[in-house]
Amino acid sequence: MPNNRQQNNRLQPEAAYENSHLVAQDLVERIRELLFDMPAPGVEEHPIDWTHVGSINEVNKRLSSVVAFLDGTEH
Repeated sequence: MPNNRQQNNRLQPEAAYENSHLVAQDLVERIRELLFDMPAPGVEEHPIDWTHVGSINEVNKRLSSVVAFLDGTEH
């Protein structure tokens, strides 16, 4: 039978992972909100220009890096 210390050591990583997983989910939701707040094509009051294209391309580059890390295809 494991002693209390062994049991606590085993639970600490699980609790830390669970907390970090919840933080990651919150970050993904915040990214979703921020993406929807970005300028949309076809809005005459705020026409799309090349700075918007550069910004969304940078977002896509960074998000692609996260996906590559998560699915193990990172180089």
